[in-house]
Amino acid sequence: MYGGMKMSSREKQYSAPTPYHFLCFCFCCFLFFFFFSFQISSAQNATTDPSEAKALNSIFQQWDAQAVSLWNTSGELCTGSALDETRFEDGNNNPAILCDCAHESYDSGSTCHITHLRVYALDKSGVIPEDIVALKYLTHLKIDQNFFTGNLPAFIGNLSKLQSLSIALNTFYGTIPQELGNLKELTLLSIGHNNFSGTLPPELGNLVKLRELYVNSGGLGGEFPSTFAKLQNMEVLWASDTPLSGKIPEFVGNWTRLKQLRFQGNSFEGPIPSSFSMLISLNSLRISDLYNVSSSLDFITNLKNLTDFYSIFFFDT
Repeated sequence: MYGGMKMSSREKQYSAPTPYHFLCFCFCCFLFFFFFSFQISSAQNATTDPSEAKALNSIFQQWDAQAVSLWNTSGELCTGSALDETRFEDGNNNPAILCDCAHESYDSGSTCHITHLRVYALDKSGVIPEDIVALKYLTHLKIDQNFFTGNLPAFIGNLSKLQSLSIALNTFYGTIPQELGNLKELTLLSIGHNNFSGTLPPELGNLVKLRELYVNSGGLGGEFPSTFAKLQNMEVLWASDTPLSGKIPEFVGNWTRLKQLRFQGNSFEGPIPSSFSMLISLNSLRISDLYNVSSSLDFITNLKNLTDFYSIFFFDT
């Protein structure tokens, strides 16, 4: 009865795989694992760029720092944990570097470049040496909580690939170099808890990718540059306990991605700009010690995501 029935198009579509299909599947799996193994082998056999290796060794010598056993195995810097991004922030891996050995834009897949450098809370001292300019592929520099000192050198502005620069909790002094505005890939800049002087250079307004800025307890004063109006991607701004002065800029209200804002212990004049009502992403607001003019807090009713709000005090002079 059923012998003469024809297969429907749906039945044909889901018919059992043929040996040909199975062979194709096996071949694709082979290519995938071959390519994956080749990538791993290439990274393991690659060598660190000689100029970068020389620079890092010089920097560590000046800072009296030494590579841990997790990387720099067998005398080659870009080995071990230096190839494992998940180990970069490991507390046992400090100081640490992270290397990229297979970036498609590099001239040779057999050369590794140092992209991350971390010397965190190791009580190291000294200055930032010019050798660091040789680490031209560096994207992350983290040297917080040490005793590094001296001026923040202008040649830092030559590290054009930097995305994160964190030098907080040291004893740097002097003014912030305008060359910092050349680091247009920066998304995080942490320079707080230092002994800087002067003002925020207007060139920092060029850092349009900046999402996090920490200048708290850093010694910087004066008014916010008008160029900061271009920082539309700002999500976190901590600027407490610094001699910043003048009126709080209206353009801060245009930073609609802002999530955290701290203005405490400054010399700002009130009132709080009405544009703050547009900060709809804000979840933490700490603002106090405004001078001369009291402020309305009506804008808070628009801040539906606000969960952390510090009491506000105003002072008349």
